Amino acid sequence: MSLRDRSPSRPAGATRITLVRHGETDWNAQGRLQGQLQIPLNRRGRAQAEALATLLRDTRIDAVYSSDLLRALQTARTIVRHRGHEVHEDTRLREWDLGVLVGLCRAQAEHDQPYAARIRREYRVDEPIPGGESIRQRYERVIAAVGEIAARHRREDILVVSHGGPLGDCYRRTVGKDIRERMRIDLRNATVNQVLIDGNDWNLVFWARTDHLADVGSRPNWGGHR
Repeated sequence: MSLRDRSPSRPAGATRITLVRHGETDWNAQGRLQGQLQIPLNRRGRAQAEALATLLRDTRIDAVYSSDLLRALQTARTIVRHRGHEVHEDTRLREWDLGVLVGLCRAQAEHDQPYAARIRREYRVDEPIPGGESIRQRYERVIAAVGEIAARHRREDILVVSHGGPLGDCYRRTVGKDIRERMRIDLRNATVNQVLIDGNDWNLVFWARTDHLADVGSRPNWGGHR
């Protein structure tokens, strides 16, 4: 059964956006902050991408957009490799630019970069990570990108492959939570999520589907609130 078959009917002008988080990388497995570095999928991540391709095989997809980071592109290209779709890269779909925190595990970040780690831990929305960006800056670029994609493809079915932070932003926008309010969202690698967008009206269809990963597994999102 396709995802389209499982979804409710939509308003005439709405775009159906299927949001997918990239598959696992070695840095995900190690709990290291990747930010915007070019980290490839690991063995399990590639298996997760294959599971996504199987899940979405019979689902209508009119266009495909992805973060330009390697882990997202590898996931997107695996999903559509037999469908003939071009994968449109959009840098606005990148993960949070974590600046000086990139490459560090949580304990290392607290020890080596305590100021930057505090920004992340205390959810200081408007304070940029040194060398990177703020949560609000990430949120604004991601929501603008997804909104523009929806407007460009009204009444179509679109696949967007991105990262935990950006997809958490989409969930927040869809359920109407203010960016200053803490939320804890479990967005495991290779989860599938779906929203309907009709102008400024964003509606949730389903979130954090993982049943397609039963045979390959997916780690909990250790990164905390989004």
